[in-house]
Amino acid sequence: MTSKQEVILSGIRPTGRLHYGNYFGAMKSFIDLQEKGHQCFYFIADYHALTTVTERVDILQQTIDMLRTYVACGLDPVRSVIYRQSDLPCTAELALLLGMITNIGHLERGTTYKDKMSKLAESSQGGEGNPLSYGLLGYPVLMAADILIVRANQVPVGDDQRQHVEMAIDIAQKFNHRFGETLSIPRAVERNALRLPGLDGAAKMGKSDNNTLDLLDDPKTVLKKIKGVQTTTDPEPLDTESNDPDMVIPKMPYSVGALYRLLSLLAPEDVYLDFVGKYRRGEKFYGTLKTTLAEYVSKFNEPIIEGFNAPNNTPDSIKDFLHENAKKVTPVGLETVESCRQAMGIGRSLYRA
Repeated sequence: MTSKQEVILSGIRPTGRLHYGNYFGAMKSFIDLQEKGHQCFYFIADYHALTTVTERVDILQQTIDMLRTYVACGLDPVRSVIYRQSDLPCTAELALLLGMITNIGHLERGTTYKDKMSKLAESSQGGEGNPLSYGLLGYPVLMAADILIVRANQVPVGDDQRQHVEMAIDIAQKFNHRFGETLSIPRAVERNALRLPGLDGAAKMGKSDNNTLDLLDDPKTVLKKIKGVQTTTDPEPLDTESNDPDMVIPKMPYSVGALYRLLSLLAPEDVYLDFVGKYRRGEKFYGTLKTTLAEYVSKFNEPIIEGFNAPNNTPDSIKDFLHENAKKVTPVGLETVESCRQAMGIGRSLYRA
């Protein structure tokens, strides 16, 4: 890592199989940044995943499956430093140190925590005290540690995570004001990401909603999912004229909008515009639209499936590069933690000396 390069950091929750919402919402921008020659750090947020776990989940297996898909899509573990959050345990130590200067009131204003509290109040579920975990309340502190430990300059985020980056900036500035200039101050940058509608007509494609089109779906599965999309009446219009300037059609049902959105991303422009014309003229064409889209989706998936199953993209190879990349990022992380320990007055670790 050279001093002239800005460090770009993004975290990825381990979700196992990835869908088109994941690809166009995050993965594509990660690959684009890599291709532009930036120094990119991408960490697998396995600690963060535990904030929503209520029973044992094989997070390691989900991590491996997800990273095999990322590699198949073009993310290069040599040009980009990809590591697991839990393989950099000094992140947890930095989170502890940062937590010492973070007010509870500041954390209670976090949107994720507030939303959970609001839903609890609405559900009127019994029980004494606050049932939410310390991990959920302290999520912004751990996220701040993730960002600050590698001295990230840029953190590409969507609107849902912008507040957490701003909280990380506040924590870093507070630390520097109290203990001297120690931490690099990051900045949030807008991530050029798309939010795809779900196949069920929901505003967002999501694994938990079972409304996704997956990057590893075979042609038979792709056709079955797309044929199952409702293309009859739908009560709520999708106003793509104001929310999405790339979409030509002003209004259409959400489920139909999902088909058109995918077609606009995968098919040649003339094919897409031909179906736009059919829609505007009110023709009966949904059967053709679905089979055409299924062909383009399967064509897009084919090299990804091939890459996922490639001999050099095995679970063992994923573990190998995670091990090597953890060694790359550890010296940076340790130096940040040791600087903070010294600034706070407890001194460098005698164990690590």
